Amino acid sequence: MIHSEFYFSSPIGIVRLELGDAGLRSCTFVEVEGTVKENHPYDIQRIKEILQAYFDTGILQEFPIDPSIGTSFQQKVWSVLKGIPTGSTTTYAEIAKRLDMPKGAQAVGNANGQNPILLFYPCHRVVGSTGNLVGYSGGLWRKEWLLAKEGATLF
Repeated sequence: MIHSEFYFSSPIGIVRLELGDAGLRSCTFVEVEGTVKENHPYDIQRIKEILQAYFDTGILQEFPIDPSIGTSFQQKVWSVLKGIPTGSTTTYAEIAKRLDMPKGAQAVGNANGQNPILLFYPCHRVVGSTGNLVGYSGGLWRKEWLLAKEGATLF
């Protein structure tokens, strides 16, 4: 259940966040702010501080994520995303191999595309097998900006 909905103005647009009792439920880019509902003032302030530090430095601190989000497979893929170091990239195929699914790159891509917690599950660090920037729900220009901010070099 969503108990708080709030917005953060970043250098690359408005970030909409949803927070429940079990943690962060959503972090996405939106074009306009909606209605704010703040029932977790301490957690909201903490997330805003984490995001401000990230956009200042390129380093994102962790925050609890609601464990009920996504299917079991999506959660496995998103867990791998959390392990991609800042400043690094990987491919859908490499993630599939890590999950012991050598032919599962498309399934990994689909799970990546359903990621509701951008930035905290850093799907922007996943690139195509040739190193091309592909598939980011926040827009490829944001993906490029985020990777540059983190100091990533594409292969």
